[in-house]
Amino acid sequence: MTDEIKKQIMAKVSKDEIKMTSKWVFIAKKLGLHSGMALTIIVIIFLLNAFFYYIKSNDLLLSLHYGPAVWQKFLHSLPYELILTIIVLVVLLNYFIKQFDFSYKKPFLTIFLLFVGIIIVFASLIFITNFNFYLKQNLSSTNIKIPYISNFYINRCGHCVEADPNCNLINN
Repeated sequence: MTDEIKKQIMAKVSKDEIKMTSKWVFIAKKLGLHSGMALTIIVIIFLLNAFFYYIKSNDLLLSLHYGPAVWQKFLHSLPYELILTIIVLVVLLNYFIKQFDFSYKKPFLTIFLLFVGIIIVFASLIFITNFNFYLKQNLSSTNIKIPYISNFYINRCGHCVEADPNCNLINN
């Protein structure tokens, strides 16, 4: 910086036209963005894993080739509150990615799809393990009630959500 620019900036600071902020404000912002992004990614991974488990435990994919009536029942039985939560968190992740330096002047779509791909891979890896089975077993055998998750795993996963008596999507 030249001396002339320094003098102009210092004159504006002394006249209170420019407010100086501490470096701790920037550190706190960066720390908040990093932790918010990490938490968002972890929550998306576990919610996507729960969605995969819901599809598997209710055998929703096995009956889709039986025609449009089954497709309609399939679409009615999806956990839309879970899908909506995942979509909102992906939009939040979109915001976090835009705030970071590593996404500056790089194709955003590529970076975003890379993050989504990594999330799907990790959610699939958790889905392949017995995590969901043990979680459902522990939630049903203990008195621990986790909001939404306890109800989701105990009452909705592994139970047909349609009102037909045989609990099968292809009976009608």
